[in-house]
Amino acid sequence: MATYSRVLGHKRTLLFVLLCLLTFFAADPSGARSYVPLWFNVIFWPIAFSVYLLFYHLEFFVLAALSHRWPSLRMPAPVLGFIALLPTVFLCEISVTYMSGGTFPYEVASQMVFYFFSVQGLETVFFRYIMPGVREEIENEQQSRHFVVGGERIDLSGLLHIEAREHHVHMTFENATSVARARLSDIVAQAQIEDGIQPHRSWWVAKDTSIKAERKDGRMILRLRDDTEVPIARTRIDNVLDWLENNVHPLQ
Repeated sequence: MATYSRVLGHKRTLLFVLLCLLTFFAADPSGARSYVPLWFNVIFWPIAFSVYLLFYHLEFFVLAALSHRWPSLRMPAPVLGFIALLPTVFLCEISVTYMSGGTFPYEVASQMVFYFFSVQGLETVFFRYIMPGVREEIENEQQSRHFVVGGERIDLSGLLHIEAREHHVHMTFENATSVARARLSDIVAQAQIEDGIQPHRSWWVAKDTSIKAERKDGRMILRLRDDTEVPIARTRIDNVLDWLENNVHPLQ
């Protein structure tokens, strides 16, 4: 469901939906343009799409609930679309009739076949030619973790650690270093537990199997792959050791 939500909010999906709505608006297949106010005619198709999507989502939840009892239960996509389209079309007809003051002479429901095949055609284009690319892009983004630092995308794959110094952060990679004007707290807010940990208010350390906890001069530190010594705040020692045990050295 999370991937499905990200697909719906993707810029290519939104562009496709916008083009579909503009097409329906320009074609005016319901013939309501001459009977309703212009402002209503403008918002009519976006509202119709939202209602259709709402009923489609309700069907997903119902099917998910029923699948617990009947795991083999399946519903063809055209059937789902038709069921979601029925209440959408009737609600749209009621709203158009009301906004026209009862002067709208046509029955929108009589065009059910037209709307069904139109929607099925557009859904076929979306699922076959747009959604696969969108899903692949989303999955690649999920596999390639990154931070946004100073407006730039920083790939975590080669990042070792980040140190905050006044109003800047100093980022150390395997083969390079970088400085950006940013707050460490804003960067840490983007991190997940498997990305790394903040052992000190001025440091963030990326996950790496070479990290070791040591005691030096009576204080706990983390020794990194590049031999950097990162201090561990006394209040964070337990959290850091637990993170090391569960994420970096789970077998030790």
